[in-house]
Amino acid sequence: MGDFSTLKRIVATAALLIALAASPALAETEVSELQIVGDNTVILRVNVSGDLGPTSVVFSDDVVGINCGPEIYKYTPHENRQCWVWVRKSKTVLLGARGMKGQFGKDWSVAWTGCEVIDGGKGCRIVPNVETNVGAVFSGQPE
Repeated sequence: MGDFSTLKRIVATAALLIALAASPALAETEVSELQIVGDNTVILRVNVSGDLGPTSVVFSDDVVGINCGPEIYKYTPHENRQCWVWVRKSKTVLLGARGMKGQFGKDWSVAWTGCEVIDGGKGCRIVPNVETNVGAVFSGQPE
């Protein structure tokens, strides 16, 4: 009796495999056009101006690539002077400033626009949901 039930299972399995192979649902599908929509990033631009030297930069530890300094140093072999970057929507980005002589707040400062000023003006916070521009105007003596 065991041999007969095994034979029935083999026949049923073979019939199922034949039916699946003939099924149009498993036939090869041709795709004529593919469009991928990823609307989760926006551009963040940083405009730097004021009293600038070769080491005066706006930077971010949150976003790889932002390290923006004065236009006149754009093509020097020094650090990357990237002034825009793609960032994730609704993700907090912290920007900071450095590269001036003396103590921040006493000898030099930065006037920020387009973001929330933090750390007494030494940095700013932004949560971009659309293309965003941030400005940083340095005042003081550059290094």
